[in-house]
Amino acid sequence: MRARGIDAVIVPMHEAPHAAFRWISRGAKVTRGYVIKLVGKPPVMLAYPMEREEAAATGLQTRLIHDFGYDAIFRAAPNQIDAYAIFFDRVLRQLESGPTIAFIGNVPFHLYYSIAPAMEERGWQVHRGEGEDLAQLARKRKEAWEIEMIASVGARTEAVVDRVRRRLRQWKPGDDLTLGHLKQIVSSEISRLGLIEDHETILSQGHDAGIPHSRGDASASVRPSVPIVIDIFPSDRESGYFFDLTRTFCVGPIPADLERVHADVLAAFQLAAGEMRAGIKAAACQALVCDFFEARGYATTRSNPQTLEGYVHTLGHGVGLEVHEKPFFSLNPTNHDTIEVGDIVTIEPGLYFPDREIGVRIEDTLVVREDGRVESLCRSDRGLVP
Repeated sequence: MRARGIDAVIVPMHEAPHAAFRWISRGAKVTRGYVIKLVGKPPVMLAYPMEREEAAATGLQTRLIHDFGYDAIFRAAPNQIDAYAIFFDRVLRQLESGPTIAFIGNVPFHLYYSIAPAMEERGWQVHRGEGEDLAQLARKRKEAWEIEMIASVGARTEAVVDRVRRRLRQWKPGDDLTLGHLKQIVSSEISRLGLIEDHETILSQGHDAGIPHSRGDASASVRPSVPIVIDIFPSDRESGYFFDLTRTFCVGPIPADLERVHADVLAAFQLAAGEMRAGIKAAACQALVCDFFEARGYATTRSNPQTLEGYVHTLGHGVGLEVHEKPFFSLNPTNHDTIEVGDIVTIEPGLYFPDREIGVRIEDTLVVREDGRVESLCRSDRGLVP
């Protein structure tokens, strides 16, 4: 905030929880509310009366919306935009904020797009930046307790994948096992272990495995000698922290072509994990893996940005209260993200050839330790045999 000349940030939450509010409110279990953070001062929670005790349980200083005349403002204002502008104006003045403010978080666009100029009409300067997410910047480097929580989610995520492994090991020709059955195992285990399947787990095979985010055909029977990709990214039911893990399996005889592709993906993973360290640009890691794959004759998004085969995505992303957050690994010149101590990141190279029914991705979630090196939070084997 100081670096950007911001005197106060307003983090609203309207019914739909989001990472910025969850983080700054210390996980407040409320359906609506506002957090005001003045530079150099602890956050203040503005709560609705029905949720005052849940708000106070966070340990934050809590004020009720009625302390600022909320009801009278919304009854008298000509429209909702003016009402919010008058309300925030009164809150900021009573809290003695400086003139430059910022709205952060996943707010309703149609509402805050108009609230911002209404605040400027009342003398406030609204910081717009260059599209940066201030909450993600602040959350990027994790504290020790956050790393422990994410590792706990990781241990449970591995347990879910272990259950899938066991079922795949039981597969025999003629087995009526379907991908849908495996997905049911995943969903059941995720729930049992205190996790949430925020988005449907990716579980695909053959042609679909060659399209990175294909969820797969739940009705399809598990087939031998084709890759089965499981990409699982649950969050903790209480804290909201995510984990991200991908493995590629094959039941039955493993074709030589699939074995070669898998070996190259594993080598790219090991290269990136060995070279990544605090202080380097995230994009440099992506360039390193592009070098590796291109030297072996594979297309990449660097050599052909429109390719649908080969290495078709970036190396990874940060993980925290969102499954995709800073740092990002894009080669886009506007990406200035740096690997830092305390970052939680994924490394997930992959190679995809849908017409050959081949898709291979290997992904671990890793932490950047105090010595600058990355350490995997995953324990499981990365091989093709379940």
